[in-house]
Amino acid sequence: MSLEQLKTGSLAGRSNLYQKMIEEIQNYAIILMDKNGIIQNWNLGAQKIKLYNEDEIIGKHFSIFYLQEDLDSNLPQKLIREATENGRAIQEGWRKRKDGTRFWGSITITAVHDEHGNVIGYCKVTRDMTDKKIAEDTLRLSEERYHKMIAEVQDYAIILLSTEGIIENWNAGAEAIKGYSSKEVIGKRFDLFYTKEDRENGLPDRLLQQARETGKAAQQGWRVRKDGTKFWGTIVITALHNNDGKVIGFSKVTRDLTQQKMAEDQLAAYTAELEIQNSELEQFAYVASHDLQEPLRKIQTFAGMIQDHIEDTDFVTKYLSKLDLSAKRMAELIKSLLNYSRLAKDKDNAGITEVDLNTVVNEVKVDFELLIEEKKATINTGPLPVIPGNHMQLGQLFSNLISNSLKFSAEDPLIQIYSTVVSKDDITDVPKSLTAPKYYQITFEDNGIGFEEKYSQKIFSLFQRLHGKQDYAGTGIGLALCKKIVQNHDGFITATGELCKGATFNVYLPVP
Repeated sequence: MSLEQLKTGSLAGRSNLYQKMIEEIQNYAIILMDKNGIIQNWNLGAQKIKLYNEDEIIGKHFSIFYLQEDLDSNLPQKLIREATENGRAIQEGWRKRKDGTRFWGSITITAVHDEHGNVIGYCKVTRDMTDKKIAEDTLRLSEERYHKMIAEVQDYAIILLSTEGIIENWNAGAEAIKGYSSKEVIGKRFDLFYTKEDRENGLPDRLLQQARETGKAAQQGWRVRKDGTKFWGTIVITALHNNDGKVIGFSKVTRDLTQQKMAEDQLAAYTAELEIQNSELEQFAYVASHDLQEPLRKIQTFAGMIQDHIEDTDFVTKYLSKLDLSAKRMAELIKSLLNYSRLAKDKDNAGITEVDLNTVVNEVKVDFELLIEEKKATINTGPLPVIPGNHMQLGQLFSNLISNSLKFSAEDPLIQIYSTVVSKDDITDVPKSLTAPKYYQITFEDNGIGFEEKYSQKIFSLFQRLHGKQDYAGTGIGLALCKKIVQNHDGFITATGELCKGATFNVYLPVP
């Protein structure tokens, strides 16, 4: 056998081997088509994937595997034309098996050329990617549902932030709670929702930094809606990381707990009010067991003495006078208690109007005109605010405080009354029940006899006196009435003093 024959025989053998390899591949459908798309050759992979045997499919057009909508759009012809022009065409889509079921095929059609470069046919390779397609569709559907779930949640504002705090995503809950549409807010920084004080204090940046360092940051506080109103939000900012652990952004979840906050504040106010009422009950009990008992005991004693000396006219006259004084003292105490009790009941029906405190202080000056002249007192008054309140009660408040300064004075009393606006945060020992951000601080300052600082709270209790009745007249209820009036106006009162140097009373009333 010649060398040429050996070469020819070897080439034929390799060709047969290559043909066998193609025919027996099972994971890919490999089809040879003529230039018109008519099937010329069919391997085991094609039979396995498409379910046709060779006898059923040879001579048929390859469009037999395409769905009707693909046939309507001339997809098979388009792929042939693309392969002719570009050398190959790649496409994925649903294909049809012999039994009518569908599979997701990844196909490559390659043009086959003769020695002159003319297209003489096509090789079409198809791989069944149905399982991968189903998995991808399932994952995509799951992700779509997840994103839909987040987007349509109404009770929580769920926001995606960049590493710099720029808003990149916005759900329906965010729009419902904060009032902005996604178009209005995406691309803006998230500190838009924080109060001016929080922005100035750097709270938004501190929360981002905490989330960056620890994974998340949780906080509660007042936030600002688009219309400027505030809501009480509880927020959680969570850092988002890539596979290398690097922070790539943040998720921010906010819940509007304004109603809960209001309920908690109301409960705190009720609790504080209950504590006040319990304290007042204790004071009433003290009054009943001490202050009211004293004149009652005298009345009983004097009545007995008069009965024992009924024949002695001078004695009877003397002790009838003492008995009358004791009865009047008891009546005065009872009247004071009734006035105090009436103030407590009038809190919710206080006849609120706009009250000019400048007018109130001038009315009190007129009432005390003779006493001021007698005491040679000076009352200096700065500009005072106009506030919503009960004119009669505020008049009584000013009357009691000015009367107190005139009463507990030595010579040439000097009373100064002035007002300023202060932040709640700048006031010491603000009661928990008071929530206004700003207050009018109305100061009553005198140069009277003063008092020791340890009595600064005691003087507001019912019938608590720091001086004897023989030295200074009164029932010991005046400052307790002041405290109750101020509480009725959602404020509070404090006192400071120094013996022989004077006293200062600060009344705090909320700025509307």
